[in-house]
Amino acid sequence: AAVGPDGRPPMATELYAAGRIIGNKCFDENLDWMKCRQAKGEGPTACASEGEAVHKCVYSLYKDIAGKAAKEFKDYAYCLNWYDLNVPSCKKEQATFERAYYAAS
Repeated sequence: AAVGPDGRPPMATELYAAGRIIGNKCFDENLDWMKCRQAKGEGPTACASEGEAVHKCVYSLYKDIAGKAAKEFKDYAYCLNWYDLNVPSCKKEQATFERAYYAAS
């Protein structure tokens, strides 16, 4: 099943693999959520709308990745799984994935 609100949550290897792109593409949503948490506290519903915006951004990004660099993403996530999330061991796969993703943008 695909990663998404109606599918499955991302696995740790997929989060690591997409992490730099998530940080870049969903920066504003994450910043708004962190500012809200700082202002309103840690209550579970205090920043629900901001949290929802973060989730929408991340899930749409997974859909975007699937359309632009699915094989490269899968290869990078597989490498991270093989090397127990050790990113330095997968720099070649990371570079290949990011090049393919941004070239298709």
